[in-house]
Amino acid sequence: MEFNKTIILSGDVQNDAGKTFAQMQTVLKGDGSTPVVMTMGTNEIQGFDDTGKPIFAEIDEDKLKQAQKEMQAEAIRQQKELCVENGVDPELVNIINAEKKVK
Repeated sequence: MEFNKTIILSGDVQNDAGKTFAQMQTVLKGDGSTPVVMTMGTNEIQGFDDTGKPIFAEIDEDKLKQAQKEMQAEAIRQQKELCVENGVDPELVNIINAEKKVK
């Protein structure tokens, strides 16, 4: 039986007050694929307006975009390292669908 290492990479995005407003996660298999980072909001409802629609706290879009860039860069770095461990060409990472050409 052959075993390959898999990594789950995750991180929280916090506002200036230190409250988490988003979480990011990706699974790295060392298979040469480009990591796909999933971002999920964790904002809580602050209240309701006169029509009954929920009111959420403002999201710091700049912080979110920066955190996503950092997460993607780290995911690519770790995916390449894992590819080497699993015997896969790390140059395939970050080339969309390149891993499907490898048998």
